[in-house]
Amino acid sequence: MRKKNQANLACLLTAMVWGGGFIATAAALRTFDPGTTLMLRFSGAAIVFWLICLVAKIRFNRACVKASVWSGVFLYSAFLLQTIGLRYTSTGMNAFLTAVNVVLVPYLVWLVFRKRPQRRQFAASLLCLGGIGCLSLSSGSFSFNVGDGLSLGCAVLFAAQIIATERAAKTGNPMAVNAIQMSVAALLSFPYALGMETWPASVPAMAWGSIAYSIFIATTLAYMLQTWAQKYTDAASASVLLCTESLFANVFGWLLLGETKTPVMVLGGILIFLSVLLVEGVFHRKSASYPEAEAKEERLCDSL
Repeated sequence: MRKKNQANLACLLTAMVWGGGFIATAAALRTFDPGTTLMLRFSGAAIVFWLICLVAKIRFNRACVKASVWSGVFLYSAFLLQTIGLRYTSTGMNAFLTAVNVVLVPYLVWLVFRKRPQRRQFAASLLCLGGIGCLSLSSGSFSFNVGDGLSLGCAVLFAAQIIATERAAKTGNPMAVNAIQMSVAALLSFPYALGMETWPASVPAMAWGSIAYSIFIATTLAYMLQTWAQKYTDAASASVLLCTESLFANVFGWLLLGETKTPVMVLGGILIFLSVLLVEGVFHRKSASYPEAEAKEERLCDSL
């Protein structure tokens, strides 16, 4: 299996972990305020990554540090806008607009790095966005308010975070990238959590278990997989695969919580699945060897 295929699989596993994390996050939010949840999540993950770096004696370089700091800024800012946006808009609309990053990433890569994504990546991003729309908006109507604007801003920041992570992952060790990224996100989370929110009077064991899942699985494991994957796959493909998080969240909701799914939501799942196949090149016409076909496609795009 080629490294890129392994990396794409890692992105899918990341999305699966995030999808399952919705249940844990919902449980944690019954006790902790949103900002406090983010503070605990990022602080705990930062400690874990720094311990790994110290034990493994991982080295840092200037390029990695710079890109990782930006990634951490984008990461926390995106989560904060998403959290505030949820106060003014529906969960479905928030999820849909946040997922707009899947369309933005190819264009931002093109703008920043002058690297034109392949046509199938554009097609995959549009299919994935359509599928997420079916999953998120099947039971409500489309409207646009302040919360929706914040959610759209969140999408831009998540797109920037994916691109910054790609740059950081290609210049340094994934553990070093995440140690810095999570530390920056944690530091940024303290003012809002401590200044705008209050600590709960009592914290049940279930809430601590949910926070532990968020730290060790939904953050440490997931971002470890994402950062490693972005060493070997491109940002446009990664954004499509990571956005299957909404598909896995719906699947886990159906399997574990008994949530009902409408035909429109099933259609959304099919569209997202097709977008993954496009990213994996299942519908991509191959020549004598896949690398030659891929190179031919790149030459064709450059000539347009």
